[in-house]
Amino acid sequence: MNKIIVYCDVNFEQKSLENVSYEIISKAYDLIKDINENLSDDMKYVIEAVALCDEISPQYIKKAFQAGAGRFVLIKDKSLENFSQCVFSKCFCEYFNQNPSPIILFGATQIGRIVAPRITTILNTGLVADCTGLDIAYEEGKIKLLATRPTFGSELMATILSKTNPQCATIRPKTFIAKFDKDIAGQLFEFHPTSYEETRIKFLRRILDNSSDAVDFSNAKIVLSGGFGLNDGKDKKYFLRLEQLANLVGAKVGASRKVVDFGLMPQSAQIGQTGSTTTADVYVAFGISGAIQHICGMKNCKTIIAINTDENAEIFKYADYKIVEDAKALIDDMLATFI
Repeated sequence: MNKIIVYCDVNFEQKSLENVSYEIISKAYDLIKDINENLSDDMKYVIEAVALCDEISPQYIKKAFQAGAGRFVLIKDKSLENFSQCVFSKCFCEYFNQNPSPIILFGATQIGRIVAPRITTILNTGLVADCTGLDIAYEEGKIKLLATRPTFGSELMATILSKTNPQCATIRPKTFIAKFDKDIAGQLFEFHPTSYEETRIKFLRRILDNSSDAVDFSNAKIVLSGGFGLNDGKDKKYFLRLEQLANLVGAKVGASRKVVDFGLMPQSAQIGQTGSTTTADVYVAFGISGAIQHICGMKNCKTIIAINTDENAEIFKYADYKIVEDAKALIDDMLATFI
């Protein structure tokens, strides 16, 4: 059987799959649909969702079939109850060596960015990281992965073809839409690894961060983001006022890298290439100059509003609405309308 493997991100607390897994499954299904039309039944490709965990709740496996997976493989072992990059990578590679595939797709998540390089190193193959586009070509009985990613600080988009198999890529979350409209009678399999070795890294305990510092932009509708232009050289006054404004309008608070580097906002609030990506309906940039690193994380928002005293600020090139004004004064004025 021909197949494309999607390495699924697992939420270990909820025994569920993260949404990025469904996004990739749906996209991969759409890509092979046209190819399969010209192939005999024994040559057709299926999407195989592979998850490593001691247990996955059945409703999330069903969602994988509805997203487009024809097979779901649960690599199951007590050692997979908690994430360990060494153990997980070795267990996956044991399965893959017995059940190879020409393509493996990962989510560009915290876990995906850890295991994908380790897995591809073990398999002696390449990896196209942080992709924002995928396509698949079928030539001379073989499929080729065309993985597109930003390059030169997101100034250009490069489409990369791997020379080695398996062809592997990590895909940014929210790049594709998860569609649960398939009527697939998928097959469920279990695989029990045996050959991995114990590692010197031991899991002790899990501490959940439920503090207000932990910011999740995945489903944010409105993001108010502060740059170094809000720094008054004394304290976090205007970042606290920005948080106050965000609470009033039901928004999440983001920040540029320089703000995080100076300790004015937590790292989890960072928007950009080395931070989080947001596709919010409304993104408001207060005092952000518009470095390419930051633009990577917010340029796909539906409406972008930028406030800066410099009318030539780089951020204005990406803004739908441009306001040449002191961002601090504007925050004061906006809060005054609520209080």
